[in-house]
Amino acid sequence: VFFMYESKINKLREIPVFSLADVSQIVSGKEYAKKLLKRIVSSGEVKKIRRDAYTFYDDPFLISTFLIKPSYISSISALAYHKLITQIPIEIFCLTTKISKKFKYKTEINFFHTEYFWGFEEKEYSEFKIPIATPEKAFIDSLGIVPISIFEESITGLNIKRILDYVLKIGKSSIVKRIGYLIEKNGFNTYSKLKKLINNKYIPLDPLRKPIGKKDKKWKLIINTK
Repeated sequence: VFFMYESKINKLREIPVFSLADVSQIVSGKEYAKKLLKRIVSSGEVKKIRRDAYTFYDDPFLISTFLIKPSYISSISALAYHKLITQIPIEIFCLTTKISKKFKYKTEINFFHTEYFWGFEEKEYSEFKIPIATPEKAFIDSLGIVPISIFEESITGLNIKRILDYVLKIGKSSIVKRIGYLIEKNGFNTYSKLKKLINNKYIPLDPLRKPIGKKDKKWKLIINTK
């Protein structure tokens, strides 16, 4: 009976992730859809990612943003896509307006909650369009997700005006201080544009490391990176 529906099932290749409801629209009835799905999963042609999420594809980068909507690929996953870092991440990093979650599919797919759900574009990838952060937003989003030492090298490929616009749009002192310091350290004068948003509370430059290091009075930071 599967062969009756084979061409219709193959239409589901047009979406990176599909559900039981999608199969039910192709075949007659939910119960038969369940049996058919079970059969094609056991054949290995279709993979089950999690409860009610299936795919024909092996690429976690491709399927990631279809697991939680809305979401977009960011941090070092996006920076690697833009060819701005030398270290190619194994895990996938996405941002979402929903709660933070992790999935395992070929690798870890990480979703982090954000209040700043913007700064991404639809990009062509494996004949699909997927939402990927601009280099500047990916850089900002990386704070607190991965150590600064992993993504700092990408500064040379950033549009400095755009990242300053993003930082001013967010307007959060901790982000202003960290991003401003990193950009200035790499040869760009940013202090005059950002100083009005710098408060007097000292915070660690890298939020993922212990707050031990020299104090930078200008940016009110504890320089705790190697």
